[in-house]
Parts: sequence; structure tokens; C-alpha cells
Amino acid sequence: MNAPLPLELISRNMPMMEPEQDIVALLQAGGMPLAKMVQHAEQLQSDGHSLAASNLYALWLTHHEDPRKHLVWFNHGSLLQQMGQLAQAQNAYEQALALSPDFAQAHINLGLVLEKQGQTVQAIAAWGKLTGQRYAKEPVAPDMLTTALNHIGRLHENNKDYRQALEALEHSLLINPKQSGVIQHWVHIRQKACEWPVYKSLPGISKNDMIMATSPLAMLALTDDPLMQLLSAHAFVARTYGLKEEYLCKVKEYHHPKKRIGFASGDLREHAVGFLLPTMLQGLDRERYEVYAYDFTVDDGTEHRTQLLSMFDHVRPIQKLTDRQAAEHILADEIDVMVDLHGLSSGARPGIFALHPAPKQGTYLGFIGTTGMPWFDFVITDRNAMPPELAEFFMEKPLYVEGSFIPLTPPEENLQLVTRTEVGLPQDAFVMGAFGNVYKITPEMFAVWMKLLKEIPDSVLWLIDDNPTTTENLKNHARLSNVDMSRIKFSTRTGHKEFCARLKLCNIYLDTYPYNCGSTSNDVIRAGIPLITQFGKTMVSRMGLSILSSTDENIYLTNSSNDYFEKIINNKSKFTCKPAKIANFNINFNF
Repeated sequence: MNAPLPLELISRNMPMMEPEQDIVALLQAGGMPLAKMVQHAEQLQSDGHSLAASNLYALWLTHHEDPRKHLVWFNHGSLLQQMGQLAQAQNAYEQALALSPDFAQAHINLGLVLEKQGQTVQAIAAWGKLTGQRYAKEPVAPDMLTTALNHIGRLHENNKDYRQALEALEHSLLINPKQSGVIQHWVHIRQKACEWPVYKSLPGISKNDMIMATSPLAMLALTDDPLMQLLSAHAFVARTYGLKEEYLCKVKEYHHPKKRIGFASGDLREHAVGFLLPTMLQGLDRERYEVYAYDFTVDDGTEHRTQLLSMFDHVRPIQKLTDRQAAEHILADEIDVMVDLHGLSSGARPGIFALHPAPKQGTYLGFIGTTGMPWFDFVITDRNAMPPELAEFFMEKPLYVEGSFIPLTPPEENLQLVTRTEVGLPQDAFVMGAFGNVYKITPEMFAVWMKLLKEIPDSVLWLIDDNPTTTENLKNHARLSNVDMSRIKFSTRTGHKEFCARLKLCNIYLDTYPYNCGSTSNDVIRAGIPLITQFGKTMVSRMGLSILSSTDENIYLTNSSNDYFEKIINNKSKFTCKPAKIANFNINFNF
């Protein structure tokens, strides 16, 4: 949205300069026609001389008066924004708006540069000035209004102000209901806010429209239907990625002394994927495999990231590279097997894999569902998570590991002791913890938890206080179930080590369904806490089955909500905290 305005809009019938005239002298004399100045500036930019173009704009603005001067300020601001000079770009947009207060695109761009500088309140205010003109005598163009509202919604979503985000996006959809990307965000925000039902009626938008716009990640938590998840992935890839497949790698296999395995990720840090990877990497036979990291992670500066990177034989930073440049590095390294650790999760770079830089390409961990992308050959899984009859709903062929495809890690040592009193839990209560991402909580599962509170008099439900909107909504849902509100405890998020220490205060951990916990379930097993899980027909709903089958804890497996409820009620006194038997993780990349 920060491209300069077209030359035609600011050059109507302006006379052109004679080429021999001195540009600087004309600028200082205020005699350079606007059209010719813009032409010079655009030529300088196209030749890679952005600073010179910026200076040209500044000189012209200093020495010239013109009724369209606000347009020049805007173009100058756009150039400064592209150059990363945000404070100067902000000033330019403010100058444009001082001359033309109704200049919609300047409001949009001003909000963007304010956001980039961390001034989120001011950014929303800038867009709000535009949305406030909806009912003015000369209303703003609809596309400008929806752009402003969508930015407001996005920023509120980023700040976990979900109620405000939903309000902004619903206003945008009232103006233009044919915005599939906005519907996509609206659906997932309702999940994250625990606004139930997730699909609610909106003018001009059918339920089918909502389903087709639902993101693959949201669909994992909405349904246990593998076909719906496959269709969601296909629809998302079709509308999101305009990628053309190429085959950079021309060989079917290399013949190195060790097979070269590459992992591409932006989550090599304190992240769910980053916490599970060490066990996986330790399980690779280094006599057979040479391991490469293609890393585009934003460095979090943690010890965990440093240790994780040290487990690779080679680390290639690709954060500043284009997808093609990254793919060319992979090709030059003659990688035999490339593994994408994102799939359809946030931060994914599918453009790398669409270029086929390696003979074999697959996915793992980052997205527990089919990607719908034709350039992936395999998905790393296990026979419990994806039995053969479910494989037909994946674009990728299963590459099976023995045991669980979730690489369980040894218990955390040297954890700081945390007491129930310190976190506000009753000393003698039966504590049921549920700390998965809040969008995984469904009304059906929450209803089971409410029944458990009613049936077990000394029980407490312990949840994450993720954000004010979701916490208040969950409390409201609980009130409708007529439970004792004092027996629902919310705790704010904390660091990973303290989180693992807090887990030990639970008597049982309540898994979510149809989107089971993965990395969190690993932490539960490490803490020695019983994990109750329900499994279904999708890989993401069978992570708990995968984990518990590998640790011989089948007593906690259920295949229905009634069984889930009954198993806790009937075995409450038998649940004991004990270290689980964790098998070694190993994988063979044999094709």
C-alpha cells in the first residue's frame, strides 16, 4: 500500500522541460515543472539512486508551490518509507495530510509507518480518522475504508484485543463481504476469543463462504473430518500462493558418503517446534546422515537456540535471502532430503520448496495436517497418528517412524520448586490442568470440563489467562453451566521452565480435541502427569494416541467425549504422577 501515486495523477498537461536546462538551478528558482521532477525522481529510483531521488523531492518541496503539493509529499513519504527512514516518512505523510486532510492513502500509509515504529495507538488513530469519515458528506472510497478497518483489525489481533479486532473486521465485511482473507482472520479470531459458535451469521456471507475461507490451522481445531481438512488446505493454497513449480534439482539422487538431510525453519528458538527438535536430531544416525539447517529464525538470543543450532553439522542463515536464493543454496549443497518444519503454519516459506531444490521434500512438526502442496513428497508420522486408511486424505505419503512421531524429551532437570499456594491453587484440590492454545478449546470439550467440575466436588480447572477477551468469554460460558466460579483458576503465561515446574502441580492434564496438544503433551509426560486424551480420525486428533501408545499409558486413551468423562470419574483415585517410559527416537530416510 505504499507505492507512489502514478505520474499521470500529478502531471496533467504539465509542460516538459528542455533537457539542457540545469536541474538544480531550476529547483532553487522554483521553476521545475512538477511532472518533469517526478519523471526525474522515478528514473533515479529505477536506476537504484533512491537517496538522490529523495533529495530531489526535498529540494522541489522547499522551493515550489503547487496546488498538488500534497501528492508530492505523499510520493516523498512513500520513497522514505521504502528506504526505511520511518520518522521522515511520517513527517512527509503528516505534511500531505496538513494540505489535504481527506487524503485517504496518506492516512493508510501514516498508520503503517507509525505501527512500524511501535506507535500502535497512534497507528489505529490514523486509520480511525479515515473510518470516521464513513458517513461524511463526501464519503471515503469503499476500498480505502476496508483497508483501514482491516489494518485496525489486524493490529488489534496482534495485540490480542480480540473484541476490537472482530468489531473492525465485521464493519469491513459489511462494506464488502467478498473478502475471503478477512473472513479467514475473522473465523480464527473467533476461535482464539472462544466466541461460540465460531460460525455466526453475517450479512451477505453464507456459512459455505465461511467454511471455504477458513484457514487450514483453524480447520484442524474445528473438525475431525480429514476430508474437510484436505479441502481447506487446497482452498488456502489456491488463494494464497501463486507459486509456479520449477525443478531446480535435475537428479533423482546424489551419491554422497553420508546422506544430506536439510531442515528449513524460522522456529529454531524457544518455540513448540524448537523444543521438540533436539530429541529428533539426536535420533539421527550421524554415521549415515549429515544434517543441515536452513535457518530464517528471528534470533531470540536464548541459550536454547544456541544449543539447538550446535546440533546441526552445518547452519545456513537464509533470513535475508529470497526463496530462489535459498533454493539455490540448497541445490549447491546437494541436499538429498529437505524437510520443511512449517507446512502451513505462520512464517512458512513454500516458495523455496516449489522450486524443488532437492530430490526428496517433506514436512514435519510445524503443521499437523496435509499441506495441500504438490511439491511435498512425504510427511513424517507414525502408524498410530496416521494409519494407512487415513493416508488417502494427505497429499504427502507417510514416512513412518517407530514409536511416536512426537519426539519425547527427557524430564527437565533443576526446575525451581513451585507450590500451589504461590499460584493460587487449593492445597488439597484435584487439579485438572488445560494449558493448550485457547483456539483449541471447543464448546463440546469445555462442556465436558464443566461436567467434571460438577461431578468431582474437590476439583479445580486450571486454565491459561491468554488475553482478557478469551478469559472473560470462558468465564461467561462457565456461568451458563452453573458451576462454582471459584473453582476455575486462570494463570498468566510464563517462561518454559516455570511452565514445566507448574505442570507438576496438576493431578491430571486435560487434552483438547479435535486438535490435541503436541509439544505441551511432551511437557506433561516429562512432568510425570497423567494425560487424558480423546482421539479421532485426523492426524492432529491422534497426537495423544501416538504419545501414550509409545509410553504404554493406554489407560488414558479415549475415543469419545463420554469415554473421556467416564474415564476420569472412574479412575480419579488411580491417577498417579510418575515418570513415563520414554523410548528412543530414530528415523530412517530410506526412499
